Amino acid sequence: MKNKIYKYARVSTVEQNESRQTEGLSEGEGEMIVDKISGKIAFEKRTGGAKIIKEVKAGLVSDLIVYDIDRLGRDTINILQTLEFMKEYEVCVTVHQLGVKSITDGKISPAFDLITTVMAKLAQMEIERSKERQLEGIEAERKKDENRAFKDKAYKGRKAGSKNKGSKDLVEKYPDVKACLDSGMSIGKTVIATKICESTVKRIRKEYFKQFKN
Repeated sequence: MKNKIYKYARVSTVEQNESRQTEGLSEGEGEMIVDKISGKIAFEKRTGGAKIIKEVKAGLVSDLIVYDIDRLGRDTINILQTLEFMKEYEVCVTVHQLGVKSITDGKISPAFDLITTVMAKLAQMEIERSKERQLEGIEAERKKDENRAFKDKAYKGRKAGSKNKGSKDLVEKYPDVKACLDSGMSIGKTVIATKICESTVKRIRKEYFKQFKN
């Protein structure tokens, strides 16, 4: 016989006090069920939630009363799934904080329907954000792979006989500095003219004299 009324409360830890919820639901008939479990756990996977689901399926439950709508799931999507399940089995859900019932006079309440419509839109946004985060995660992993590949090919010590080549490349890399040195310009004036730091100009000048002034 479909005549059971359940009042449902949830707190995240054993240490948390559920009295605010239970006191708010104290009026009227109904068996109180309290889950002390993380809100990240889906309603149907909680001890109390699973019991309610089982008895709803058995056709024994007429009403489910909760203090706030977020008690019914781990996120907007799960809450909507729970509400849809209750609707399918014609269980009237009452949300104490909002002062609304899902069924009035045997029909779906317009106010409750509006709430679930808004929640459905929020759920869609949540799905889209989840997809975005997934794509961001894929992109982050791709960049990590690229960095690892780059490190694998990274410099692992100077090859034999490459020292002079690197020094020659240094002079060739800065033709404007070489031009200044060709004209006999001082280090200070070369720094000003080329806007290259003094330490680099000195290194280039040192190699320049090795190559061209010996």
